[in-house]
Amino acid sequence: MPNTGDVISEVDDALCVLIGRALPEGAAVRLDPPKPTWQTERPSAAIDLFLFGLHNDPSGRESGWEEFRDERGAVRARRPSSRRCALSYLVTARAAKVSEEHTLLDLALRTLLFADAIPRDCLSGDLAEGEPVALEVSTEGPGDLWSSLGMPARAAFVLTASAAFPAPVDEDVAPPAEKMSLRSGQNVPAALAPSAPRRWVRT
Repeated sequence: MPNTGDVISEVDDALCVLIGRALPEGAAVRLDPPKPTWQTERPSAAIDLFLFGLHNDPSGRESGWEEFRDERGAVRARRPSSRRCALSYLVTARAAKVSEEHTLLDLALRTLLFADAIPRDCLSGDLAEGEPVALEVSTEGPGDLWSSLGMPARAAFVLTASAAFPAPVDEDVAPPAEKMSLRSGQNVPAALAPSAPRRWVRT
């Protein structure tokens, strides 16, 4: 029976692979959150993915159960359908020049705009064999996010990845019946059984 892996880390890794393919040699994809020290650090060419939001995604939810059977076909465990969660990332760039940052952002944006889902060859773990991870570039800007982080605004966009989270497997399933008895009649207690008809004797 499959185990439930670390979905968030698997999505992180898959996005790093997908975006990294589009970047020039020497540029990296990192999962660092924005921080004030960016203003004084020596910049290196990189796309930064900051996971700032997680919320339930009811789209694509299914009902029912998935059953796991043994070699005889008996149900040994089951689990309910998976639930989806939307992971929101702030995507920004760092480089020595603003023009270089914009070039990196352009490459990342083009890659994500034309990808409805993360390609299978970017996925690992349970995600590689599970439901697709849908991608969507948000129509809303991250202005409020920069304010809450206490940093000056910079070029960025918000990416949402919708991933399926498998439910825990329920192994508390009643064992299958080993044998079955079929009876053609019922045993009726003597007190409830009809009495024999009386015989009248003429005297």
